[in-house]
Amino acid sequence: MKKLVPYGSPLKSRLINSGPIKNDVYLFIGNHAWEKAKNFQTSRPGTLCLPPFYDPSIYEWPVHNCDILIFDTGFCDQDYIDAIVKILFRSNANIVRYVSSDFKTTIFKKDF
Repeated sequence: MKKLVPYGSPLKSRLINSGPIKNDVYLFIGNHAWEKAKNFQTSRPGTLCLPPFYDPSIYEWPVHNCDILIFDTGFCDQDYIDAIVKILFRSNANIVRYVSSDFKTTIFKKDF
């Protein structure tokens, strides 16, 4: 069994107990992901963190029927981002949007 993505416990509990999330689930990736996700835990419990350069496939992603907003905190290449998006869609995320470290936004479509 895979372990839960960092900071995933509050989100998983909320999905089980309250049903779908109405707001975006934030996912911080990149060099400063730990710090950013930790800072958001108070105001947005359920904010997720993918530690820098960790393989997203090693984690369980509690994102069923969620809209995801990925924030790149630095130095993630396109292949890595694509791998993350693929895992999120395989975990039944509804929508995945990505904000680069220079604030450009990309919307990904489920195409597999």
